[in-house]
Formats: sequence, C-alpha cells, structure tokens
Amino acid sequence: MIKNLKTILILLYCLLITVLFTSGCFSSTSDSGLIVMDKAENTDDTENTIDDMLSGFRDRLVTAPVILSHSSGEEIYSSGEKELVFIKGLADKGNTIEIYVNGSLQQEDITVDSSGDFETSNGVEIIEGANVLEVVSVSPSGNESNPTVLDLILVVPQKVEYTLYNNSTDMEEIQSAYYSLENKPLVYIQGTHLPSSQVYIQANDRVVGEATCNDAGIFELDGIQLKSGNNEIAVWAETEDGHMSAPFFKEVVVFKDLITPDPCELTGYQQGSANYLSWTQSSDVNFSSYKLVRLEDPCADPDLASDDVIATFSDISAGSYVDEDTEEYKSYYYSVWTVDESGRDVASNTLAVPAPDYTVSMEQVPPFSDISLSRREAYYKYYEITNLGNVTLDLQPMIVYLKLDPNPDAEMEIAPLWAVYIWNPEDAVEPYYEEKEIYETYISDFANTSGYTDVEEETVDTDTDADGFYDTRVVTVTETYTITAESDVNLKRIMTTSVTKTVTKYSLSTGAITEGPTVETEPDSTEIVEPEQIGSLIEGLEPGEKKKIAIKIQNVSAAWEEKITVHFHFAPVDCDGRYFVDEIVSTDDITVKSVGRNYQ
Repeated sequence: MIKNLKTILILLYCLLITVLFTSGCFSSTSDSGLIVMDKAENTDDTENTIDDMLSGFRDRLVTAPVILSHSSGEEIYSSGEKELVFIKGLADKGNTIEIYVNGSLQQEDITVDSSGDFETSNGVEIIEGANVLEVVSVSPSGNESNPTVLDLILVVPQKVEYTLYNNSTDMEEIQSAYYSLENKPLVYIQGTHLPSSQVYIQANDRVVGEATCNDAGIFELDGIQLKSGNNEIAVWAETEDGHMSAPFFKEVVVFKDLITPDPCELTGYQQGSANYLSWTQSSDVNFSSYKLVRLEDPCADPDLASDDVIATFSDISAGSYVDEDTEEYKSYYYSVWTVDESGRDVASNTLAVPAPDYTVSMEQVPPFSDISLSRREAYYKYYEITNLGNVTLDLQPMIVYLKLDPNPDAEMEIAPLWAVYIWNPEDAVEPYYEEKEIYETYISDFANTSGYTDVEEETVDTDTDADGFYDTRVVTVTETYTITAESDVNLKRIMTTSVTKTVTKYSLSTGAITEGPTVETEPDSTEIVEPEQIGSLIEGLEPGEKKKIAIKIQNVSAAWEEKITVHFHFAPVDCDGRYFVDEIVSTDDITVKSVGRNYQ
C-alpha cells in the first residue's frame, strides 16, 4: 500500500514539476534547459515545497458539474419559437455556476448550496432547433471546471397558415383593412395544417369556431363575425398526438362603407392602330381601383369578369389608357368600372371605338335555273351577304310582298298554290323562313305605297218610316289607307287611315231607294309603318364574313301561266333588337311562272 502511495506521489511530483516549469517557479536552469534544484537546499525544505505545490494543484482542480434535470439529446416541445428551460444539478459546494447557450453566456453566479445542489431560478432561453448548453462550475478562487455539455432540441409544432376572405364565393382576400357594407360582417377563413389536426379560431378574445383539417391538411370555416373597428384574429391547432401550435395572430380594422362610387365618364378615339381612352376622376373617398373592361361582342353585357379586364389602376389620379392590342376594321366596346374598398362597383358609359358600322352588302350568286316550274318543282336563287361593318351582327328577314298573278279567290282554292322558303344552302336544318300555304297575294303595309281600300257592308232591317213595314238599310263602311312614301322617317313610313260610312235605304212599302249622305265617322288617323319581320335571325355574321342564303320557290298546285313574285328585305340587327333600316339590303323582285299542274 505504501509503495502504491509513493508511486502516486512520484507521478504527482512529476506533474507538479511540469506545472512549475511552465510557471517559472524554479530559480535556476541548467545549460541543457532542464529545471534543477539548488544543491545547497536540504531535504526538509524540499518536502515542504512539494506539499505546498500539491496543495496549490488541488486548488486548481475544479470538478465539472453534473446535470440532473435533462439528458443530452433530449427533445423539448414548445408552442413558440423560444422556450425557457430550468437546469438542475450537482457541483462542489461553495462554487458558482455559469451557463452558456450556443456559445453565449446567458446566466452566471448561480450558487451551489451547502448540499452541492444548484438550480436556475429564472430559466435559460433556448430557440427552435438544436441548442448546445455548456454548464461550468467556478471555484471561489476563480478556477473553472471543464464544461458539461448538454444538447437540447426545441421542437415547435407547425404553425397554422390561413387567409381571411370576404366570403367563400368571391374569395377576395382581406388585408389589414376591410371595408364592408355591414356593421358586423361575416367573413370566411381557409388555411392549412397537419392532416386531422383540430384548428381553433378566435376573434376578439372569443373562440368563434373550430374545424378539422382534411387528409390534405386543409380546413375552412364560414360565418366568422367581425365588428366595426379593430379586430384580432388568432388561429392555432392541436395535433393528433396532443401538441399545441403557437397562435397565429392577425389584426383587421373593419370600416363600414355606405356610399356607392359615382360612375366615371369615358371618352376615346382611334388613331392609327391604337384606341386612346380617357375618363373622369373618381371622387370616392374609399376608392380602391379602376378596372378597364373591353368586349368584342356588342351583345355581351360588360362586367368585371377577369377575362374582360384588360387593365387595373390603383391610383385614383389615373385617367387614360392606350389600347394597342387591336385589329384593323374592328370595333371594341369599353367601360371603366370604379371599385371602392368595400367591393361596390359602378360602370361608366359603354364606349365603342371606332364607332360601330352595321353595313352589309348582298349580291346574286350563280348558278340559276329555269324560272318555269311544273308542279312540285322548286326554283332557287342564291345570294351572298357580306358584313362590311366592324361589329358582329345578325340579319332580320323582312317581307315586302308575295304577289300572285292573277290573284285568285282564296276561298275557292282547295290546295295552296305556292310555297316560299329562305334558307342557308350550306348549313341549315330549319329554314330561316317558310310559308308553305300561299293561296293569295300578301303585301305588307310597308310595301304598299299607293294605298288601298277595305269595304264592309252591314244590312239592318228596321221600320224607318213607322209605316208598319220593315225597310232595309245598308251601311257601307269604307276604310282608305294611304302610305306616304315621301314622308319616310328612317324608312319608317307614315300611313294615314280615313274611315267613312255611306247609308242606303230601301223602302219596302214604296220600293224607293234612298241614298243617305257620306258621313265621316272618325277623324283621319296616322301611324308609323315599319318593315314586317318574318322568320328567324341569321345570326353571328362576323366583320368581313360572307354567308350564302337561298330563296326557294316551289310550285305546289299553280295552274298554267300563273305567276308569283316575291320580294324580301334583310336588315342588320343590334344587341337590343333594333334593326338598321337604313342599311337594308334586298332581293328585289323574283318572279316564277307555272307551266301547269301536271306531274313531270
């Protein structure tokens, strides 16, 4: 045992010599650089010196602290990005403890009590992810121990990601300010978290709803009520294993907007290959944006569909735009929508640039066939209509007349004489117009420029002489229609109607015939006579497009040498159903003659 003790002392002595050498404790050094003792020193002094050095060496040795509260590599779960941990352990009594986190001193002067225990009273802050803690024990003389290293991992559950919208249909995102039409608007929330996690939504310190994330991690909740003024929204989630995420806060200020913005006035012109537009400035205090809408179809209603908006301006002073994405000889329809912060919108006037042109042309197209028809034969005359304007248009067929020569007595005819059709020879299942049963002449009021007369007779038996005999009185009512072609109003003619009565009396007692006076029973009346629309529209004729139509005339049962003459108009029609009679094109007269009722 003594030998082992001596061996330990010798080793300690060697170590001490090394320490003393490095600290310069010896007074002399040999030529070889080795530290040597003075030969004059006696043995007792040497032993005292060794004891002193051993005592100093023991003072320099500080035991590293032992951590009891945590183990290295431990995962700590937190709802936030930072967390306080409290470190407990053992160290030499009387010492103090220093704690370094990720290389930075965070706490010091933690006292080790008389039992060798220490604990952080305020907690040590660690951050999300990996953290390296070094715990050092410091002796009263200032000597430090080797650090005890503790690795801690702070695990923070995934945050809830979400967006507030005005509703689930429009899906307009709500930012920090929300202009609403209501004092307490209902809004819609949609977001993501881990699949199957439970999400809680709080508005103004009150939980207003909860939702469960689906398999894709998506949740939604409609009908969240806000209030006028400041609102604080908090959303957090609890995972299936019970871990709670940190609340994700958003602040929204709700303003109530009661005033619809005034519409702007839009003007513009075409120059070169571009359309130049300008509009008056909005006066709305809650202005949000201008949206410029362009349509190519004049029959479509302008709206705020995303496909129709060609430019958006968030500056209230913006007032002009140059549209260079145009085609030559094509009219475009523009409107400027003023949108306020609450989503109210109002449209300006609709402006066509360049002005719409509804011009069409109509030309005969060969081939033609013989105009003499046997029974059940048909004659065709072809036309090509071209849209010479700059807008898509429809064409409305209009009848001028169907004249028969000679004009038969319709009451004596058993079978119709002729049939007339208007159809598309290239692509038509149903004709645009058909009249299969023509018995007599038909002339539209618009076509009759010379006027005509209708006569009706009424026979009344009465004792006009009080002689006991019933006399016969015939009242003839004559209506005369006169259409004044010279008074055309945009091809809308003025028709005047005069009504008169003539009374003729037959006396049964004497046989005398007495003609009464002509009496004007009502004053002349006038009305506007327009072309008579027939059949269905010829639709969708694009600018520059050509379309063929055919007039088909069929001999049903007309006799030898009987004739029919037909005449049709075609008028361009706009989106409101108004037709442009000053742009009417016409077939002119088409006359077909019958060669008999026999089969060929």
